[in-house]
Amino acid sequence: MYKILTKHFMRWKFPVYLWGCFILAVTSYPKIEIPDIGFDAVDKLAHFVVYFIFGYLLIRSFTEGEGLKLSTGIKKTSLIGIGFAMFDEFHQLFIPGRAAEFLDLLADILGIILAQLAFYFVIQLRIKLKKSYSYNTLYGQYYEKK
Repeated sequence: MYKILTKHFMRWKFPVYLWGCFILAVTSYPKIEIPDIGFDAVDKLAHFVVYFIFGYLLIRSFTEGEGLKLSTGIKKTSLIGIGFAMFDEFHQLFIPGRAAEFLDLLADILGIILAQLAFYFVIQLRIKLKKSYSYNTLYGQYYEKK
């Protein structure tokens, strides 16, 4: 039983915790200089990408890991993801060289929301594949139905 729980945790929960710790570790450093590549919104893009990944891991954990309905997973992901983003911006107030920025928070929230939308489309694609393909569990491959 313990082995099953550990395997479940490592597959569904651990990536969420690991990514959350990564976010807090990176934002706990004094201001990190981002190289100038001619795009002024690189910082906002970084916030978006980091929280897109976090949001995707969260929704995946709730729906596939816990078996919640998609609507419940979306609610939990939004609540926890946005709450975490708000905490992250707040904690940056106490880091030398950093500040909480409203536009950073918006980029974080947008990343979380679009991750959930992307997850929804992935689920729809899987459903469509299951209708026209069968999944071979032995080889882990899809093959066309006849």
